Amino acid sequence: MEVNTSLWDKKDHIVIAVSTGIDSMCLLHSLIYDLSHTYARISCLHINHGLREASQQEEEFIRHFCAQHEVPCYVKHLDLSELVQQGRSIQADARQQRYTWFDKMMQQLEADVLLTAHHLNDQLETIFYRIFTGRSTRSSLGMDDMSWRGHYKLCRPLLNTYKSYIHSYQQLHQVPYYEDASNSDNKYARNDIRNRLLPSIDDNVDLDTAQLLKLKAWHDIQLQHTRQRVNEFTQHEVAINTARTRIQFSRNAFNQLDNITKMVLLDQLFESIHLRVSLSEKNYEEWFEQINSRVAQIEITLSETWIIQIAYDKFIIMAKKETPALKAQVVTQPGTYYFGKYVITIHAQNACWEWPLTIRTRRNGDKIKMNGREGHKKVSRLFIDNKVSNDERENMPLIEDQQHTIIAVGHLYIKTNYKNNIDIKKLEMNDK
Repeated sequence: MEVNTSLWDKKDHIVIAVSTGIDSMCLLHSLIYDLSHTYARISCLHINHGLREASQQEEEFIRHFCAQHEVPCYVKHLDLSELVQQGRSIQADARQQRYTWFDKMMQQLEADVLLTAHHLNDQLETIFYRIFTGRSTRSSLGMDDMSWRGHYKLCRPLLNTYKSYIHSYQQLHQVPYYEDASNSDNKYARNDIRNRLLPSIDDNVDLDTAQLLKLKAWHDIQLQHTRQRVNEFTQHEVAINTARTRIQFSRNAFNQLDNITKMVLLDQLFESIHLRVSLSEKNYEEWFEQINSRVAQIEITLSETWIIQIAYDKFIIMAKKETPALKAQVVTQPGTYYFGKYVITIHAQNACWEWPLTIRTRRNGDKIKMNGREGHKKVSRLFIDNKVSNDERENMPLIEDQQHTIIAVGHLYIKTNYKNNIDIKKLEMNDK
């Protein structure tokens, strides 16, 4: 049984996650009897999921085994009963709870390396599962032998060892272990792959499941190239405000990327703002079709607090703001006035109006008198011509005189004979 001890150093405190199955028990046995010279300290972590009658027996077994071999053992009880009662799949939740506890214990123990007993057959099963469930586009096809989880390394030292070698080791050394009966139930997809599909492939002399490893190696190289393209795009195109509540880049530049690069880019950007959303390729492809259309403005809801806003050539990921509607202001004298994101300065010299003036937001049917030519234009058309986003339209100030004639629309329009008396500027809000 090959154990890759190069993944840790002699000075390391290693911790092994033990389920009491044959794989983790053989790894623990080998670390104690054959490989004690490769580390400084060893500890054991065990999860009692409480879902099987044997769970308590397994806990008592591993506690006794570790005590016999003077290995500190720590046990965590998970309560998954509510999920089971709801008929929900517990695999993802159980994994998340396991690693939350592992993270906590690795910090508490001041340990360096966490070991799991995943082996080469597990790797083939994972590659197969990810290919045929469509989960291969944006992540590695399989597992890595080493990765970082914050302050410690997560290592899989048996990843190059076939299950048959683990069985041989167990028989040679009579390593005690517990067999989880649920592993033989093929109603679970991974069990069906492990117990039926992969063995059927290997039974065919023209097929070889080991070819999946070559596919993984090629896929990892392509994924690395994709991530490099994403990093280059992020460096040159993406602007993030200081509060990390707004990410903006060119819609046109985004549309020129291939779909896989788009997915990886958005995955990374969502992760950077700690947005926990699980999006399928189908979700993404539906979005990409909308974003690549001729529709000028689109809004896509990501969560209760985040949206994607497409405004002409702007692609914006932004925190959803529940901003109250701006109230109209009645102005009776010159001065400086603040209206949302705008500052309005009104001068008195040679004023050609009668007080008061009113500062307000747009209304349906608003029109302005064209400067330098006959006729009027709808304010809505003015917004379209200047590619003003829907969000900005709702907050841009309009100024009307005593006769309810619109004499200014934000920084877009000021009636000719008022240009020397009114100055409207948008405040800098660190949105880039």
